[in-house]
Amino acid sequence: METFIVYRTKNKLYVKKGLKFMELPFVKFHGNGNDFILIDEMKEELIGEKDKADFAIRACHRRFGVGGDGVLFVQPSEKAAAKMRIFNSDGSEAEMCGNGIRCFARYLVEEGVAGKGTVDIETLAGVLTVEVKQEGNEYWVTVDMGVPKFRREEIPAVGSGELINEVVEGVKICAVNTGVPHAIVFSDNLEKDIIPLAKKIRYHSLFPQGTNVNFVRVLNDHTLEVRTYERGVENETLSCGTGSVASVAIASKLGYTGENVEVRTLGGVLRIYLKDGHAYMEGPAAKVFEGILNYKELRAIDI
Repeated sequence: METFIVYRTKNKLYVKKGLKFMELPFVKFHGNGNDFILIDEMKEELIGEKDKADFAIRACHRRFGVGGDGVLFVQPSEKAAAKMRIFNSDGSEAEMCGNGIRCFARYLVEEGVAGKGTVDIETLAGVLTVEVKQEGNEYWVTVDMGVPKFRREEIPAVGSGELINEVVEGVKICAVNTGVPHAIVFSDNLEKDIIPLAKKIRYHSLFPQGTNVNFVRVLNDHTLEVRTYERGVENETLSCGTGSVASVAIASKLGYTGENVEVRTLGGVLRIYLKDGHAYMEGPAAKVFEGILNYKELRAIDI
């Protein structure tokens, strides 16, 4: 005999069969085109721990699932208003995501989990303080990203000291950890195909846990253009919050820019500023739709 449990949210009924939802409510967000599927697990676990990676792979598929760069899980926290778990589209779990945490914070405010203003969010990179405000019809979110880490053991990268202008795969790279590891390549040509070189750097033995790779053009002392290849997505994304912070942290350290910088990504603009050793990121968070995911028909496709 099969067991069915009725689950109610926002005056709608969903049917839970066994330990898996047959119909799963979700919300779709993006931060400058970096898009996420959000699953609310504040009241109970909807996707079992051992199933989360597989769920992310299937749900993020852009033809056989909802489509997204990752899945955000909203979970209870003893340290903050809520805990953010993020699984990339390849099933790997990330420590942090700059664009993702902005979307996460907006959701907490809109759902009443946190009040308007500042909210603390627990991540695998620590507890981060986030400010949510509305500008007309848009939500803008400012995140205290903490202190950028430049020492190799903190990135992590092989060797000692800082990783500044080391030649890797024929180009000079710098590296920093802004919640996750990032390699920076300064270039005057961002119109080229960045994927082949980015993949080589992303998997280089210099980075034991791999790295995200950013190609950066300095326009002036307060403006950068950035294109990012993201570890875990294994492709270029339209915007990367931690990558934008990393790019400014390195550019400022080398004297290319000041401490208040506009970063232009393919998906839009982020505002990054450095103050008292901390890095702050400000950018939009858009909610594009809410829906019901038919869990049982998500397919395992390897194409």
